[in-house]
Amino acid sequence: MESTADVFEVIFNEKKIPVKEVTMAGRPLFLVGMDAGKPLVITQATSNEGQLFWTSIPEGQQALAVSIGKLIDAHFRKTN
Repeated sequence: MESTADVFEVIFNEKKIPVKEVTMAGRPLFLVGMDAGKPLVITQATSNEGQLFWTSIPEGQQALAVSIGKLIDAHFRKTN
């Protein structure tokens, strides 16, 4: 796994949480520091209809991935 960016923070549920962008096999993944210990791993995928969406790896935390993914999108819009 190769790091591609420094750790940044987003505010989720009124708490700052760390997010680290890494690249695996050319695909950006985001490691989100959660209270539960293990980081939540999320990425963007493309639906059969061609729509981008946020998902967790492994699947199962879809709602959380969507919520935090929107915050990540907002972070990159501010920094670009």
